[in-house]
Amino acid sequence: MLRQDSNDDTEDVSLFDASDDESVRRPKKLKIRDPVASFFHLFFRISAIIVYLLCELISSSFIACMVTIILLLSCDFWTVKVCFILKY
Repeated sequence: MLRQDSNDDTEDVSLFDASDDESVRRPKKLKIRDPVASFFHLFFRISAIIVYLLCELISSSFIACMVTIILLLSCDFWTVKVCFILKY
């Protein structure tokens, strides 16, 4: 059986702010920092998933499908990295 020491320095902390009440809450407007980068991030990611799911219908070559997926994910990485570097 586990015992809790009385000299323990930890304290119980709530996960949510105590001042947050359901009646006081107001919906916050979502603000995207860079909408163009977000669009291309989602575009390349979703395109890679669609190519993966429809691989047999698009091409009979497994290698061509995997190369296409890797290129799409590489474009996603490049887009996000370049936009991050240019912003900050």
